[in-house]
Amino acid sequence: MEVLDLSGGVKVEPLVSIITPSYNSEKYLDAFFISILEQDYENYEVIFINDGSTDRTENIVYKYKEKFEERNIRFVYLKQENGGQAKAMNLGFPYIQGKYFIWPDSDDELYRNNISEKVKYMEQHPDIPLAMSWADYVDESGNVIKRLQRIKPEKDNFFEDLLFSKNIVFCPGIYIMRTDIFFKYVPSRHINESRIGQNYQILLPVAYHEKKIGYIDKTLYKYILHKNSHSNKDNNNYEKTIRRFQEHENTLYDLVKNICDVNDQNIYTRKVFVHFNRFYLRLANEYGMKSEVKVYYNKLKVVGENGIKQKIYYIMGMLGIKAR
Repeated sequence: MEVLDLSGGVKVEPLVSIITPSYNSEKYLDAFFISILEQDYENYEVIFINDGSTDRTENIVYKYKEKFEERNIRFVYLKQENGGQAKAMNLGFPYIQGKYFIWPDSDDELYRNNISEKVKYMEQHPDIPLAMSWADYVDESGNVIKRLQRIKPEKDNFFEDLLFSKNIVFCPGIYIMRTDIFFKYVPSRHINESRIGQNYQILLPVAYHEKKIGYIDKTLYKYILHKNSHSNKDNNNYEKTIRRFQEHENTLYDLVKNICDVNDQNIYTRKVFVHFNRFYLRLANEYGMKSEVKVYYNKLKVVGENGIKQKIYYIMGMLGIKAR
């Protein structure tokens, strides 16, 4: 795509790939696709993966595929049996042609300047492999609950903060990444197909090897709270919550093994183990699961990580008292 720059010459807008998996999101797809069509940036392509939806997703996709193609925008529609977002992303990665790519969720929306502001920042900072903006966290009525943003720390270690979910915004639509950098560290164009943690698997390889992270101080994305989402339902169920985080934990072990050098593998494997077992201990205490409290406390004790806080959770848990 060519545009006139201020000097009167012709400037080429770099191609941006938008890759999005979707499962049964028919209620949200109109707003999602419209938010892309209304972008003030024109040189992008859409790679949409239907993850085995059983609703009207496909009908809606074909309607918008036609609208994009009328504007000479490449629209790749892929379909698979339901296998999770990571598997869907793997199906889509080989089709990425853009200099940059973004991976918004199909039940959220992009603000009109989402792509243009991201590209502007990346073009002005050619040494930055990955950048993030802010997002509005809104309810289904459109009311803003709060603004989501990572507070840039004085000593920035995005890799560690990702591992331990510290000062991190997880809605994927805030990010933009250089495609060549991602494929440099994920040359197979294939991430672990766990049903949990696809954002970690995209972000962590680059964050480990490339220490510079860009911050775009603008709100460019609408992250929508859907009350009936699976994660919200699972938060009130101890067994489902534990299983979900254990799968996440195991995904991180695999990532650390595949990404890090040998010395860092040992360091981060231990840190991940301690981080999650401290969380499991707190959760078991909160739900009054005495036997589980004992199990997780003993795991921490074996590796010498049963500090004062953990002892309090253990003692109070065994007494059937929630620690605060």
